[in-house]
Amino acid sequence: MSALSQLIRYMAADRLATVLLAVAAAMLLVYDCSLTLGMEIEFVWSSPWGFMKVLYIVQRYLPFFDTIFLCLIHQLAVNIDPYVCHIVETIRGWLMIFGFTLSEVILTLRAWAVWERDLRLGVFLLFLITLMTVAEIYVTRVFLRGLQFSTKPYPEFVGCFPTSGNRIVYLDWVLLMIYEAVILVLMTIPGIASYRRGGNIDMHHVIYREGIIMYIYLFALSIVNVVVVCALSAEYVAIIFSVERVLHTLLTSRVVLHIREYMKRQQPSYTDGLTDLHVDLDASKPENRFHKR
Repeated sequence: MSALSQLIRYMAADRLATVLLAVAAAMLLVYDCSLTLGMEIEFVWSSPWGFMKVLYIVQRYLPFFDTIFLCLIHQLAVNIDPYVCHIVETIRGWLMIFGFTLSEVILTLRAWAVWERDLRLGVFLLFLITLMTVAEIYVTRVFLRGLQFSTKPYPEFVGCFPTSGNRIVYLDWVLLMIYEAVILVLMTIPGIASYRRGGNIDMHHVIYREGIIMYIYLFALSIVNVVVVCALSAEYVAIIFSVERVLHTLLTSRVVLHIREYMKRQQPSYTDGLTDLHVDLDASKPENRFHKR
């Protein structure tokens, strides 16, 4: 394939990622924040500072930096040096992994709370998320070290011009997919048990059904990312990274907000200081469904 043909293929992929998906992800993030601003002020910003509040805020607003600011530098900077491009992508890559991990921590705490914060399950989940994080750090390190950038191919070219990379990044999505499958099972088991027992429909909807549906969405997105990386040409490897990054933090944030909204309706002074949710699996005892700490 000629150099000109390769350049045309790259430009087509780059413009598609920039105009349609990267910008769409950024707009989706801004739009969702505008929709949930009132809830965030009421249920997050007005609450006392603690572990969950800091965790929520960082994972919620970090995409404004790694998915919007750094992405725009990569895509739209004029006369940017290849070395600077590599630095920008390295920072962006690590921040995205960090953001994914923070969101998974929140969702893991939620699943742990549903299981009555069982000590053995807590140790297992801690081991599992640590293992996943270490593996993702290794994969990301290998991927970022293999990235290379060159000077712009013609004077009017805008943004960074990558010249090489590898597909090992698909393993990051495989790891996320496996982890999300485990949490999905952990949410489904008590969810089915709760549905069979009947009881509080609103609690079942907020705590179980929304969590199960959300993990199905995340699982499907990870599958799409794996397919894109493995099946399409190298130019399209990162084409939907920004979309999954935004959807991941968006869905996680809504889980926290909806739970806090429901808990405030039930017990306005409720908080456990860690998971912000403590559910008694014995739904036959309404007075024991929620416990103040």
